[in-house]
Amino acid sequence: LFPLQSQLSQALNGLSDRAKEAKEFLVQLRNMVQQIQENSVEFEACLVAQCDALIDALNRRKAQLLSRVNKEHEHKLKVVRDQISHCTVKLRQTTGLMEYCLEVIKENDPSGFLQISDALIRRVHLTEDQWGKGTLTPRMTTDFDLNLDNAPLLQSIHQLDFVQMKVSSPVPAPPILQLEECCTHNNSATLSWKQPPLSTVQVEGYILELDDGNGGQFREVYVGKETMCTVDGLHFNSTYSARVKAFNKSGVSPYSKTLVLQTSEDTQAEEQTLPFPVPLERSQLRRMSPFSSTLNLQPSFSGRSYFELRSSPHQLSLHSSLQSLNSAGEL
Repeated sequence: LFPLQSQLSQALNGLSDRAKEAKEFLVQLRNMVQQIQENSVEFEACLVAQCDALIDALNRRKAQLLSRVNKEHEHKLKVVRDQISHCTVKLRQTTGLMEYCLEVIKENDPSGFLQISDALIRRVHLTEDQWGKGTLTPRMTTDFDLNLDNAPLLQSIHQLDFVQMKVSSPVPAPPILQLEECCTHNNSATLSWKQPPLSTVQVEGYILELDDGNGGQFREVYVGKETMCTVDGLHFNSTYSARVKAFNKSGVSPYSKTLVLQTSEDTQAEEQTLPFPVPLERSQLRRMSPFSSTLNLQPSFSGRSYFELRSSPHQLSLHSSLQSLNSAGEL
């Protein structure tokens, strides 16, 4: 009966972990709803501002084009009015000459007429020549020889569409486990890692995963910005596999190489530094979001994070404790 109870307890513990992950996932989805609403309002305001800027630019250009039309209008009126004034003066002079010539023709004094007739005839011909070809032709047309080429703008408006507004940075490279700094002591294990030396991608944090010591499923034991973590309370005389990955806003990196750790055989064993840790290539499991992990602890002070894995006949629970190591005397 006891082994069955223990198996049921372990199965319930695994189911409880899944339920916790589901609860955290629901919280994440609800936060996404709020974030979508806020982002929608912000994006709509940005879109309206951009369209208003285009409208303002179009209105300014419209005012400039109307100014050009008004200048053309004033120029045409000035030319026509000048021609009207010129023709009016000339017509008045011509009418006066004609009236004078008619009065001279009525004159009964032949000697007087002979004296001025030649001069009058020349003046009449000269005036007639002044009304020659082109004088009675309008100097300006009534049409406006301006054609607004709006086809490119209309095409641009029709092609106006959304493009990717933000260029996402690449995901981080897989972290490198520092084998010379990884060690075991009794039933605890200390792991250290770093980013590849040539990597320039910004990293926001790391996710450390450990299996159950029996080749079972990996579980997250640490999420944060630190590059070293000590996991305490492991089973004695057990082989654990550990791996780590990095994440930023763009996503999660691939896993590092898997490191195999062997705990001591009994509680009295001395510290065992792994002289030859065995990195193994493991097939990558389904990536989990760092924000939906079983443990999501980010220390607010410098130091190592300690996590204890306790087992009992009826339950398997994971709890965490944070300890600050601010001086060598506290070690």
